[in-house]
Amino acid sequence: MSQQQTSSTKTSSEHKSTSANLNNRLVKWSFDEIRQGQLWPIAISLTLIIACIFGLAALAERMEQVIVKQGKDALTADSIYISANPITEKNTEFIVGSGLGTSWYTRFATMSFSDSGMQLITVKAVDSKFPLRGTLTLGSDQGTQNQVKEGELWLDSRIAKQLNVSGGDVVTIGDAELAVSGVILEEPGISFNPFQQMPTAYIHQSSVDETGAVQLGSRVQFRAYLVGDEEKIDALKQQIELTPSDRWRDQSSGSRTNDIFDRTTQYLSLTVAIIIIMAATTLVLTCQNYVQSRRQTVAMLKSLGASKHWLVRWLSIQTLLLVSMSVVAGLLLGMGLETLLRVPLTDLLPDPLPTYGFKPAVIAIVSSLLIGVPALGIPLYKLISVSSVEVLQSADEKRGGWIYSLVLVPVIPLLIAYRDNNLVWIVLAGIVGLFVVLAAISVLFTLLLSRLSLPISMKLAVSRINRSKRHTGLQYGALGSH
Repeated sequence: MSQQQTSSTKTSSEHKSTSANLNNRLVKWSFDEIRQGQLWPIAISLTLIIACIFGLAALAERMEQVIVKQGKDALTADSIYISANPITEKNTEFIVGSGLGTSWYTRFATMSFSDSGMQLITVKAVDSKFPLRGTLTLGSDQGTQNQVKEGELWLDSRIAKQLNVSGGDVVTIGDAELAVSGVILEEPGISFNPFQQMPTAYIHQSSVDETGAVQLGSRVQFRAYLVGDEEKIDALKQQIELTPSDRWRDQSSGSRTNDIFDRTTQYLSLTVAIIIIMAATTLVLTCQNYVQSRRQTVAMLKSLGASKHWLVRWLSIQTLLLVSMSVVAGLLLGMGLETLLRVPLTDLLPDPLPTYGFKPAVIAIVSSLLIGVPALGIPLYKLISVSSVEVLQSADEKRGGWIYSLVLVPVIPLLIAYRDNNLVWIVLAGIVGLFVVLAAISVLFTLLLSRLSLPISMKLAVSRINRSKRHTGLQYGALGSH
């Protein structure tokens, strides 16, 4: 009994040793293939997928934190009456007689000039009561203040830099010449808006007519900021008859923070979705080319006695090495990409920036794995199914059945993640339509080409292309969509 146990233990240890040696040899072989460049295209595709998703997700996370943080006091009043036309005398009387705290505001775009430059800017003309809620901080050589006084001009630091001016210098705003009082240090509400590219200048309401910028047909916005009892505000709303160019904004009518964040998220989501689709298409084509180049090798290994289990282990080790290397390289590259993406937004983003945490890395890794399941799984399954007979004669590729259901692995999460994003679905539908049209045109073109009188070598090439119309359409469609 003791001898049997000893023999069994010895056999088990020998089996483990053999298995470990086999794994070591397979790992070395995989590293050799990577070093020789045979797996580089797949590794690069995975790396780029992870890097792009990480970079955009990290930027979106930073922007979300900035917008939400600044939007806590975004309304700057209990209610705002907004009109695209000058507020009528009748409505002005209603507002003044309501007993509410009121601040008048006019916003328009115009050119600013100095002796050394010019800049298109957004001018916010306010009275000395602005803001009713929140903080407006203006800085000059004499210190800081929180209201705009008559005859003053306060510039965004970007304007001061572009025009090369400082306190006391004269800047022309429209037709008005105003001396620079200082720079804007902090605005109430949302000072960061990725859709508002023009820098801001503050002037007093009394200087609006002097600028000459508010004319018939000008794109101007007039506001009355109101604070006070909710009953008085409701009574005022009943008195003022809204026209198509008028509206009210308050806590119940929707948050500007949410509007800006939703628009920002929508555009970034669209960018991520397009990058994922393009990268996934590239990865699929790359994997197919790799599989085609390895069919003879797998057929030869099978003819020499390699089992399917051994091939699965070999390909699994290669896949794990590729994914691990791509994750590390992709995250490092993604950090650099996020830094580059922030360069155009340097003047818009606050300093210091909020951190993005681990969420972008998780999103990038999970997304790449979901994409990789069908992109790698389907071609590798077909590679394992290669017959040993192909050593002597190439055979047609077997059509898979259930294996194509792996496509649902990334598709279902994509449907869930973008179910409410109409912009993404519109663009994706356009991409799919373009893909189908280009694929059909390419197949039709090659069929017409085969009917022409061509040299023998050209005829053979066209004939080879027409033998696999599905692959031809996929490749041409992907190439054209890119």
